[in-house]
Amino acid sequence: MESTRPKYFVFVLMPFEDSFTDIYKLGIQATCKEIGAYCERIDEQIFQESILERIYNQISKADLIIADMSGRNPNVFYEVGYAHALGKNVILLTQNTNDIPFDLKHYPHIVYENKIVKLKEELSRRVRWFMDHPSHNIHLMSNNLRVMLNRKFIENDIEIVIYESNFPVRWFLIEMDLYNDPSTIIKTINAKIGIITPTFIESLAFEEDQRKRGGFSSKTFLHDDKYHLHIEDHKFEILPGGYFKIFLEFFCINNPVVQKSNIPITIRSFLENGYSDINANLILEKKI
Repeated sequence: MESTRPKYFVFVLMPFEDSFTDIYKLGIQATCKEIGAYCERIDEQIFQESILERIYNQISKADLIIADMSGRNPNVFYEVGYAHALGKNVILLTQNTNDIPFDLKHYPHIVYENKIVKLKEELSRRVRWFMDHPSHNIHLMSNNLRVMLNRKFIENDIEIVIYESNFPVRWFLIEMDLYNDPSTIIKTINAKIGIITPTFIESLAFEEDQRKRGGFSSKTFLHDDKYHLHIEDHKFEILPGGYFKIFLEFFCINNPVVQKSNIPITIRSFLENGYSDINANLILEKKI
């Protein structure tokens, strides 16, 4: 019986130049098709939103990203950074090894020297591996950064009771503390915190001093059809052994009002060498 599961989706990031047409059509797309994966590039799609919004959307939905870094195209570099921020598995391609920056060389990459046969052989092996290991995360995470919610260190499957207000809209507030162990300084240039929630949750994030001024600072992305990824966008530096406090305000939309709700969330910590996830449950209770 034929499977009804959607095909493994590979989204390709590369320069839109004639010199890359054969690389894409005969090398990347043909290889994916041969092994049963669905492969597309943004210029093959029909859409109504802006091209940047569409690229964000497709990166978010893709099972795997393939990016050709040849020529150091700034758009490709930017899009690869976005994919890494979402924790996507990315295979980097290049005709010249010098086109992959030093801080990306530890990611899986293929130097194909403009040889399609070489590209197909290497790419087939790597894409097959990712298809056979869909839950595998290629990143390793430093454990320097620890996260507290409402003054509890986050551990897998922890439950945290949050009280929500119904006026003027359904909302609740979370107090988050980021703690740095005594070994390093953490800056936002190489660290971010994200929270994955069901799509009926919208968020705004703000520092304590920004809260007094009413300023907000967060970005929300579609993680998949059922979940949002909220990434805080603060500028901060945490000295060894230090804390940084963030308040996160969430809004519930199109969700039934009940006395108590169990909301699964994932705390995602991004550092320069990858990311790690911790699953937790918010026990949302109505404020009396």
